[in-house]
Amino acid sequence: MQHDAWVIAPLILIGVIGLSAATKWGKGAALRSVIANLNLPTWVLPLWLARAIPGIEIVLVVGLLAPWSRVFEVAATATLVLMLAYWALIARGLTITPRPSCGCFGDINQPISRRTLMRNTLLVAAAGAAVALAGSGRTVWSVLSDAGTPEWLWLGLALVACTVTALVLGAKAEAPAPFVWQEPSPDFVADTAVPPMPAVPASAGEPEEDDYVRTPTPELLLHDPGAGPVTLPELAAKRAQLLVFVNCYCASTTTVSALIEGWQEQLAHADLRLVFSVPIAGRFTGNVPPGTLVDHAGVAWRRLRLEDSPSALLLGADGYLAGGPVDGIDEVRDFVEDVRDALREAVASVDDVSQE
Repeated sequence: MQHDAWVIAPLILIGVIGLSAATKWGKGAALRSVIANLNLPTWVLPLWLARAIPGIEIVLVVGLLAPWSRVFEVAATATLVLMLAYWALIARGLTITPRPSCGCFGDINQPISRRTLMRNTLLVAAAGAAVALAGSGRTVWSVLSDAGTPEWLWLGLALVACTVTALVLGAKAEAPAPFVWQEPSPDFVADTAVPPMPAVPASAGEPEEDDYVRTPTPELLLHDPGAGPVTLPELAAKRAQLLVFVNCYCASTTTVSALIEGWQEQLAHADLRLVFSVPIAGRFTGNVPPGTLVDHAGVAWRRLRLEDSPSALLLGADGYLAGGPVDGIDEVRDFVEDVRDALREAVASVDDVSQE
C-alpha cells in the first residue's frame, strides 16, 4: 500500500525521542546548559520550558503511537518542529570553537561534529516522512494493524538494519591504553613522602601493547583566575597534577564539579584540578571548585586531542605525562580510583625502601 513503508520513520522517531526523554527525565533544567554552550541568550530556552521538554517528548511519543489520525498528524507536525529546532542548535554548535558537546540525550553527551548534524538531518527527514504519512490519512497504528506476514518481515528487517547502523555509527573510537603506574627506581632516596615519577618508560625495549608510554608534558598554557597564566610543566613542577577537562555546561560538568572535592581528599599526593575549555565567567551555574583553571579558546583541549567531556590526564612532577587521557564520566571516575590506588602503593614502596 502507498506510504506503508514510511511507517519506519515514525517508529525510528518513537525510539529516538523515547530515549531522549528517558535520559533527560528529572534533569530538564540542566538543558539550559545547551544554551550557554552555544552562546545564546537565556530567553531562547526559559527555565519552565527546559523543565517541560522531557514531558513534551513523552507526549510526542504517545501521539505518534495514537490510533487517531488527527492526533497522529498533530504529533508528527510537532515532532518535525522539534527536530528542526534541534538541527538548528547542532548547526550553531558547528560554528563555535572549541565545539561544545551535544546534550541531545541528557547525560549522553557527545562532541558536536558534522556526523551529529547528519544524524539530525536524517531525523528531520524522518519527521517529514511521518508528516507525509499523516497526510495520507494513515497512522502507525493503522499501518501495523493492516500488515500481513510479508509486511512484518520487511519491517522487522528494516528496523534491524537501522539498529545495527546506529550501533556502528555510534561506536566510540578505540579506548586509549589503560593507566599503568611506572614504579620508582629503588635507588631513589626521598626527602618527602610524595612518590616520584620516572622520566622514561620502565621498559628499555619496545613497549608491550598495554604499556603506557610516557611522553614529555607539552608546553601548553592554562589560566589560573587567581594567579594568572601557567604552563603545564610549571603547574606540575612540585606535585603531580590530575587535570579534569570539561568543554560544556552540561549535566556531566555539574556532576564532575560536585565530585572534585571528594576526589581531592582521596589524592593526598597529587593536586586535582577542574579545567574549563569554555568561558566560565557568568555562565556556569554550579559550584566552581578551588584551583579551577581555564583553557583559553580550548587550545589545550585540541592539542591534547581530548574527545568527550569530561576528560582527564595525569601530569607527573618530573615533566612527563603519567596517565591518560581518558574520556567520559565513567572512565574519569575509574581513572581517579586507579591513580589513588597507584599513589598509595607507590608511597608504601618508597617507605619500604627508606626503612631498608
